[in-house]
Amino acid sequence: MTEARDGQVVYVVADGGKVRFLHDSQGSMHDVEVSDSHAHTGTPGQMPAGASPADTRKDAFARSVAERMNAQVAHDSANVAAFVLAAPAPVLHEIREHLSAPAAARVIKVLSKDLINIPSHELRAHFDIPATGWVLPG
Repeated sequence: MTEARDGQVVYVVADGGKVRFLHDSQGSMHDVEVSDSHAHTGTPGQMPAGASPADTRKDAFARSVAERMNAQVAHDSANVAAFVLAAPAPVLHEIREHLSAPAAARVIKVLSKDLINIPSHELRAHFDIPATGWVLPG
């Protein structure tokens, strides 16, 4: 069933080294953008003393995911009504910490799950989308 909101909710599925941006349209999920930590050049925030290189890379990657979400809101806000975000708890925390206020306000659902390796055609069931669709901000 096609809804007026199809494609306006961006699903962000991430782990410590890969992110997928997806849209749900006509009842199925579709990857719009996929990238991994090897494809970005972000810098981490302030890291605690003794942080491992792996922790530094994960923080930099989480920051780059948040920056991508921030850019979508800043430059394409008419086509981004909301975000649904799924990631393991530590990654989720880092992404949310780096979101701008406008992007954070558009996060309508958060799942503390690692769904990165679930095929896109199976992802929809993990989000428990209400039959009437998401209640969008604004």
